[in-house]
Amino acid sequence: MSQTQVRPAPTPARRRSRGWWLVPFAAVWLLILSYMLSAYLPPEMRTSRIPVAGHPVHYWLLVAHIGTATIATLTGFGQFWPWLRRTHPRVHRYVGRAYFFAGVFPSLVLAVPVALLSSFGFANMAGLLALDAAWAVTAVAGLRAAVQGRYPDHRRWMIRNFAVTLASLASRPWQLLMSVLVFGFADSPIYHGNTLAMIHDVASSSVWLALAGNLVVVEIYLARRYPHRVARAVPRVRREKAPVLESVSR
Repeated sequence: MSQTQVRPAPTPARRRSRGWWLVPFAAVWLLILSYMLSAYLPPEMRTSRIPVAGHPVHYWLLVAHIGTATIATLTGFGQFWPWLRRTHPRVHRYVGRAYFFAGVFPSLVLAVPVALLSSFGFANMAGLLALDAAWAVTAVAGLRAAVQGRYPDHRRWMIRNFAVTLASLASRPWQLLMSVLVFGFADSPIYHGNTLAMIHDVASSSVWLALAGNLVVVEIYLARRYPHRVARAVPRVRREKAPVLESVSR
């Protein structure tokens, strides 16, 4: 018989070594975030990267959405800081509450009118609303799991939710790539030099690619990092009934 090997519990040094990649990971996203915020600090309508057509309500809804999404991004990185979660669980819980109630939930509510007022076409609007729906579903599932004490499920849902949180930032590199691809076909029969159609395609495709790409990457990570243990089915032993006539005859 082969003996089952028991994997030893990770030592503190091994735990620290697992989280080293969070530093460059966070640095890249924070650089993208700083680039996005540069157009809105201080808030000026003329520097907005998203067309608001001089509409102050649209602009201030956009600024409020970006501000609360920034809170979600920064507190989200705090949530995934292993040292904070391990040594200061109470602070971890307070940061989590700020993530949900000062970041994610107000930001996803503000995202609805911002998406509906978008001037980049219906495909872009649908992508923004789909991102918002995924953000809401994963946030509610993660919060519910934490309240019910299902912490492994809470961890998985929070990883999914933070992937959606970062999808808006991920759309910026996708915009650069799609701009190169789409404007390379400017004179082709696809666009016939229609600049507005090309801008709409760049905006919409970058949102969909960011959302789908982040979710695919995070599901691959979850499958490798937190595989579900499937219980082996125990075969049933069939009990054969003795023939009635034979038992009576005896």
